[in-house]
Amino acid sequence: MDYGDKSGGLYRGFYILSPNFDPKGPVVFILTDGQMELVGPRPDFAFFDEQLPGMSYVLIGHRGHSPTLFPEVYSNGKLDLGRATTLYGSWQRVEDIERVRQDMVAAKLLPSDGRILIFGASGAGVLAQQYLDRYGEHVSRALLVSTGAPDLARQHGWTYARNLAEMDPETGRLLSKMTALEKGHHADLAYMLFQLGREGAAGMKKVREVVRAELNHNPLPYAWYELHPSLNWPLSRALLDQPAATAAKVRMYELLGPDLQASKSYGYDLPLYLWSREILANFLDRRAPLPDLRLDRSRYQGEVLVIAGKDDIVFSPAIGRAIASAYPKGRYLLVRGGHRLELDRGYQHALRRAFLRHGLRSADTSSLLRSAPALPVR
Repeated sequence: MDYGDKSGGLYRGFYILSPNFDPKGPVVFILTDGQMELVGPRPDFAFFDEQLPGMSYVLIGHRGHSPTLFPEVYSNGKLDLGRATTLYGSWQRVEDIERVRQDMVAAKLLPSDGRILIFGASGAGVLAQQYLDRYGEHVSRALLVSTGAPDLARQHGWTYARNLAEMDPETGRLLSKMTALEKGHHADLAYMLFQLGREGAAGMKKVREVVRAELNHNPLPYAWYELHPSLNWPLSRALLDQPAATAAKVRMYELLGPDLQASKSYGYDLPLYLWSREILANFLDRRAPLPDLRLDRSRYQGEVLVIAGKDDIVFSPAIGRAIASAYPKGRYLLVRGGHRLELDRGYQHALRRAFLRHGLRSADTSSLLRSAPALPVR
């Protein structure tokens, strides 16, 4: 359970092979972070098949999520923040991933050299970078999509998450007016703006619609979108207060905690920070310990392809470029779309397959990188 204290006992983990899995390779470890609730003993493979169609991949059960909740994280029915941040921390997760790789080597479920490929999107892209830092010698190539890097962001003086004013100055001005008008912040509005913005350019149009309506004292757009469960803050808050969400909150605190502790003056141009501050209030008030996420990317000698969306509300293209530049064999690609890279699905699938199977120097990958769909011009 705790790789730093081996006297603390064990837990039974699990991993799942994709349909039509071929152990002769290549084999991709799909790492999950925000998607951890999608991995269970009987998962729906549709989401993961959509990410890497036609590839052999591995899903790994996530400690802290059903069915591997740890009762040790609770004391007399109350959350023990110290145990939670220790047992559910991402460096423990990195060790879990490596134990799965070792088990697959023993079971002859990997190529003879025991090497794997890594795919990580969003927060899982940070987890992938952590695994490369500690066990990169076992990874041939890594594909990082719509992701960030807390340590590199701090080096450059950036926030971990993207500022909407940098992404869309017009929307940034509207959000500044909203902050001045309300003389405070509301987590429910921030949550809605953040979730809408994750839809890319189309979502940002909805963000402007809601903000303009609020500035004009028109409650109808907000009321309409609030009917959607994925945009409803009270419902989401209730779900995030459940024990099954503790591991997700630990990870949020790892990634956002340094910025949230450094400043309380964030506005609607960083909506993720406004609603997450409310979710993580007990972590922040008690200054729960934070892990060291400083990584030495120069040591990893495999190929890394970093793909960023031009209209990603969560991560700036600049951090994607910084990540790629930090790896000796890194390559950066800016594409159309938002955080979910919802545009040009066929192109995305072809590029992912070509890179993971053949690498950056292959004819297929090189051709696809040269022929990326043109970015829109503002």
